Amino acid sequence: MTDLAAELLGTWRLVSWSLVYEDGRAPEFPLGEDAVGYLMYTTDGHMSAALARANRPPLDPTSTASKAQAYDAFFGYAGRFEVRGGAVVHRIDFGTNPALSGVNSLRYVELDGDRLVLTGPDFAPGSPRTHRIVWRRA
Repeated sequence: MTDLAAELLGTWRLVSWSLVYEDGRAPEFPLGEDAVGYLMYTTDGHMSAALARANRPPLDPTSTASKAQAYDAFFGYAGRFEVRGGAVVHRIDFGTNPALSGVNSLRYVELDGDRLVLTGPDFAPGSPRTHRIVWRRA
């Protein structure tokens, strides 16, 4: 295990998740500026990420609209991770969006004490935006 991989191990609490555009327009916050979430890295090379809008209403399982709202207010995936230089690759096995299965998500790592910043390309190839996800050790 590399030094960086060892530093990533454990649980991280979401501070913010934003989409930053190359053209300089204001960033977007897919789940709101007060989104909540956890990112976990394990010693055996597994990872999982779960992010959600804060204060989501209870799900009404009889309502299609309520189910759609719950889906739109949550994002998560799990799989394995590996460190490559100053980046981490999330090898996604499954997630809320089935299209992410089999995707390798590259995130550049900035570590400063108990603060972790992951940045990298959008899941859609050729997208003009970058993800910037800030975490604090839980």
